Amino acid sequence: MNRRNARSPAKRIRYGFLAFCCLVLLVACGNNMRDDSRLKPYEASPVFGDGSSARPLDPNVVARSQSVDVALTSGKREGAIVSSFPITVDGDTLTRGQNLYTIYCVPCHGAAADGKGIVSGYFNPKPANLVTDTMKLQPVGHFFDVITNGKGAMFPYSSRVAPVDRWAVIAYIRALQINKEKPLEVPVDQIQASGGGVK
Repeated sequence: MNRRNARSPAKRIRYGFLAFCCLVLLVACGNNMRDDSRLKPYEASPVFGDGSSARPLDPNVVARSQSVDVALTSGKREGAIVSSFPITVDGDTLTRGQNLYTIYCVPCHGAAADGKGIVSGYFNPKPANLVTDTMKLQPVGHFFDVITNGKGAMFPYSSRVAPVDRWAVIAYIRALQINKEKPLEVPVDQIQASGGGVK
């Protein structure tokens, strides 16, 4: 009993000191967090070139109240891979798809989409030949899934290529599958209709 009482004052002093330190830290923090400089909404700021503290929204941002076309963002509808384009394919879409294909796909798949890109020799398995009869029969949702999630040694591009741009790349791949010599001359309505496969 005496031994227990002898330890009590030392413990009380330690706990009291710890409580005092916490109180000092909280009081010191409170002033800094309350009085520290911060930007208020729509306040002018010399930090950014446009002079505004408010930054523009990312073009891919979706409001909570906004409905989203699931096929556009996932390539699937009710769990099944889509077999039609969720976008309207036009000349601008095809040109954008060609530009993005050149940037992201040509090094591995090649300009002709034949799987013979400049770095294809370094991979095992080799990059897919996108103009084979088997690939021509694949629905467009298959390509969207592979671009989004990757496959084999292929890295997923979901963080690098926006969903609408992935569909543009797929439209260009379809144009290559229809006419690999002159893909930009393929009628856009033919590309739009080839969602389930090129016959």
